[in-house]
Amino acid sequence: MNLCTCLLKLILVVGLMTCGTGVDKSWAQAPVEVGAMTEPLPLQGNLAYFKEADAPLSIEQLLQRNPSFTAVKSPVANFGYTADRQNVKPIWLRFNLNNQSSKARPLYTQVNFWCFDSLQFFLVVRDSVRVATASIGWQTPVEQRFVYSRHFLFPFTLNPNEEATAYIRVLKSRGTQIMPLTVLPQSAFNRVTQTEYLFWGGTLFALAFVTLMTFFFYLTTRVSIYYKYTLTLVGLTGFFVINEGFLNQFAFSAQSWLPGQNIYFLFPLLIFYTQLIFIRSFLTLRKTPAYRWHYIAKGVLISGIFCLFTLVIERFVILPIGLESVLMRIFTLCYWLPMPVIGAYIFISLYRGYHVNETVFYLIAVTPFYVLNFGQILANFGILDTTPAVAYYAYLGLAALWEVLVLTLGLAYRYRFLRDHKEKLVHQQGEQQRLVYEAEVRALAVHNTLLLEKARIGRDLHDNVGAHLSFVVTNLGAIIRQAERQPLVSTGEWTTQLRQLVGTTREAIGMLRETIWAVHQDELTLADFGNRLQQYIDRSIPDTDGLLVHLKVHGELQKPLTSGQVLNLFRIVQEALNNIVKHADASRVRIALTAQPENRIHLQISDNGRGLTEQTIDTLDQHYGLRNMQRRAEELGGQFRIYSAQGTTVEIDL
Repeated sequence: MNLCTCLLKLILVVGLMTCGTGVDKSWAQAPVEVGAMTEPLPLQGNLAYFKEADAPLSIEQLLQRNPSFTAVKSPVANFGYTADRQNVKPIWLRFNLNNQSSKARPLYTQVNFWCFDSLQFFLVVRDSVRVATASIGWQTPVEQRFVYSRHFLFPFTLNPNEEATAYIRVLKSRGTQIMPLTVLPQSAFNRVTQTEYLFWGGTLFALAFVTLMTFFFYLTTRVSIYYKYTLTLVGLTGFFVINEGFLNQFAFSAQSWLPGQNIYFLFPLLIFYTQLIFIRSFLTLRKTPAYRWHYIAKGVLISGIFCLFTLVIERFVILPIGLESVLMRIFTLCYWLPMPVIGAYIFISLYRGYHVNETVFYLIAVTPFYVLNFGQILANFGILDTTPAVAYYAYLGLAALWEVLVLTLGLAYRYRFLRDHKEKLVHQQGEQQRLVYEAEVRALAVHNTLLLEKARIGRDLHDNVGAHLSFVVTNLGAIIRQAERQPLVSTGEWTTQLRQLVGTTREAIGMLRETIWAVHQDELTLADFGNRLQQYIDRSIPDTDGLLVHLKVHGELQKPLTSGQVLNLFRIVQEALNNIVKHADASRVRIALTAQPENRIHLQISDNGRGLTEQTIDTLDQHYGLRNMQRRAEELGGQFRIYSAQGTTVEIDL
């Protein structure tokens, strides 16, 4: 909220500076007093103008005809925008000077803009032309001008107690016809010039330094937004080099790179289009619901190629007047086309909340520069008065420094944010990989331990118990066969008992085989385990009279169980059923095996027998079978509970 408030205040201040107050319409062309002047004097409110209509006029013809001059209502003279080179007419500017001092006053009339086709100065004293200079313009080398300067200066002297009228004949065939005009004491020229060069030297050095640093940063990071920002800075720097006349002064021949004064249009064009290139990355809409604007901006950037073509084509081809006029109108349209697209990016980013902080940074940065630029447009169309804020590029220079400062801070903030975010992601990824690695190591250790345990159990069962049971079965079979071959008295009873013993022993061998099978299963589903458990119950319990066992398996039946879970759950059920058969005196047993959410397993075994005493539950560790059940549950990372209420209930939660 504070940032938005500051932004609105900044827009209001710059807007008021841009609008100005204008000139009183009751204006009368009073003379400008120069007798005690020590600083440059803007001719605000003291100018009048006259447009030639037919044949060119000389100063003598102008004085003879004495045409009606019109007051310049704007603080700085501005005669709009023209692209019609064939029909443009010269404009005469007039102002009165008065030296009431007793000393002669050496003065300069200074035009603070570089791209006029023709400028000619006249000083008239008592209807007599005292000074009539040659015509000079942007094609006149600086060495051949009256004063070595990037601006146009016309020297003259006003005698003591003398009043004179100054005329300037101006011709500008293309672009803005703005006339930032001042009267300057010759004694102040060096000081004023040094101050201007100090200001612009610092401004251009700052822009060039940030440009080089940004480009270097791009070379080291290879992040595309930094070279796009570099293009923006190049556009800004070139804009001031061109419009403040430094190219015209120090690189005169470079103006011929483009025909006519088209170099004057090049860098303002680059400002708008490089800003659009930059904003497509800084406030990107590419991966948002408003992605179409990304491609609209791309289409606008393609139109910039047409603008460059228009600026270059006249170097090679002389265009017909009609075609030139059409191309210039299309050029003007394309020239401003990036601005509404940039505005759309800003509005969408704020309205949709895509890049709020970056958008606020961008608005704070560019608002002064673009308000002044927009003020120039409105002034050229006569909607606003042309104030010094929009006529003199020093104001735009300060706005550009502000823009570069804020945008550079914004990019630094963005870089730090992205760097911290990337480091956080890298740290999180490293931590996640570490946890995965540790989990894999633990899993391998558990798996290895389980494999060793499985091998040991299988070997012990096979080599010891299995061998002994096989020996028993073999010998019992031999006894039965011997008893059948040599019948004895009362052998029937012994034979029956021996046959029962053989059957029981064979069942034990089958149970051992099932146990070995369970140990050697790497993975078994809950449904498969339920089937095996039911087979065990069907085989073991029917021999016990009066006991009904009901098994229910539900939940996620395809849930996989490890061999460790299969073995321990099977042993718990086996031990619980053995206890019920031996001690509970129960008629009904219910076994429920449930796969619960979050990969949990619940096993409940309950009977309707006589139940356990409180003393038995309190001394659980002293009962071998119950203690084994508890230990197996804990090995699986679960909880073991046993309680007595209308029978006995055993619960296992894994």
